Amino acid sequence: MNIKEWVYQNTKGLMPEQSFTDEELDHVTMGCEHLYEWATTDRTLGHFLAAVVDNNFRVACTKADIINRKALYLYAMFMFNRMPADKLR
Repeated sequence: MNIKEWVYQNTKGLMPEQSFTDEELDHVTMGCEHLYEWATTDRTLGHFLAAVVDNNFRVACTKADIINRKALYLYAMFMFNRMPADKLR
């Protein structure tokens, strides 16, 4: 399953109480793709995603835009379920 499919399916399955537009889901997909590229290719991350991988909830919340605030749980599940285990801190 590719990342976009994962985001679309798991948003509905893991977060049914949240509603996301297709544009918002594409935004979250891009964030997850950046996380995966960081884990596999040394991609540099912005402040929000760096806080996510550093497991720094406070900074992640303050750096997140409104879409990413809605999707914090989904980012956590993506890190847990789709990232290489050696990249989890």
